[in-house]
Amino acid sequence: MVQELELDGWDTAATCEFHGYPTKVDYDSDVMEPLVREASGDSDRQKSWISDLERGITDAWLALLIPKLSNLRKISLTWNFEALYVSKMFAEAAKAETPVFSHLEEAYAAHWDTEGGADTELMLPFFKFPAMRKIGGFRLCDGFEWDENGNAENSLRHIEIGCSSVTDIDLDITNATDGLQSWIRSCKVLKSFRIRDGGSNISYEPPNQRRLYEALLLHKTTLQAVSISDDLDPDENENSFMGAFADFTNLKTLHVPCTGIVERDDEDMPTQGLIEALPSSLELLSLYAPYGALLEWVIEQCDLLLDSNVCPNLKTICIESSSFSKAEISPKIEELERRCQDGNVSMRTFKPESLEAAAFWDSIWPVDHIFVRL
Repeated sequence: MVQELELDGWDTAATCEFHGYPTKVDYDSDVMEPLVREASGDSDRQKSWISDLERGITDAWLALLIPKLSNLRKISLTWNFEALYVSKMFAEAAKAETPVFSHLEEAYAAHWDTEGGADTELMLPFFKFPAMRKIGGFRLCDGFEWDENGNAENSLRHIEIGCSSVTDIDLDITNATDGLQSWIRSCKVLKSFRIRDGGSNISYEPPNQRRLYEALLLHKTTLQAVSISDDLDPDENENSFMGAFADFTNLKTLHVPCTGIVERDDEDMPTQGLIEALPSSLELLSLYAPYGALLEWVIEQCDLLLDSNVCPNLKTICIESSSFSKAEISPKIEELERRCQDGNVSMRTFKPESLEAAAFWDSIWPVDHIFVRL
């Protein structure tokens, strides 16, 4: 019985129109036509489906095959352009009275191209499958509904609040342009959430960090680990403020830009203390400081954190920045390292996107599924 399925892209009607149809098709009408009739009672749809099967369109064939893999535990999909048959099949499976994918626990999605991103809406059906626990993705993007004037507007896209058993969401090079509202709000009990922003290579719309934070607030008593990495381009990172995490009462790991958890003044400096933004349950704190003045602020605030008893279980402090080499920074870092050592707190410093940072995070929060980087 097949338990894992990995589909690294497949032909669709749109890609066949562009690249050409298969020259040889092994089609057995005695096998395929009963499957089509079983999948759809609409006679017009049956005719077009059979026609696409006869022309060798893989998308039409996969939409019949995948539901027969009733013992699937894990699936990975690299979504190709206009995969209409497969996407419709999953949408219908999510509405079925009898569960189609009753054992499926993990689902991962990626975009087929090196630019742009697959719409996160493609994965909404997976939140309805009863055994689902983990959903991840690479090069995804929130889509938009459009009003009559051509303006983007927020939509929860027919999702039920608190309907899903998914507990872990893990996204790489993905833009939450609408704050991933539909994904996060659908979960009953979300335990971990990680996203690394993809910047303008994925979409021109910036991430909506405030919407993202507001959705995560629904899980403030259950989230144990949160990692939100902004695009490193400061021009695309002006509105990164989310909100404080002090009310996330079960949070043990927090990895965010410092600009995301404290408000700033007109000179781009924080107007509140770091301590006010942190939960008492925290064990690992990792902050990104994009430039020197903010790095100095982070160092000072970590020093105050060590003096306080706000996070009594704190074991590790990580600081990411490109400004460690500045002369005025080095002695302050050395003093903070000494203070951490005296307090039995591990301290790590990294340059953003460095191999050392990647190795550290892989050791404490490994990625469950890695797509081949396109």
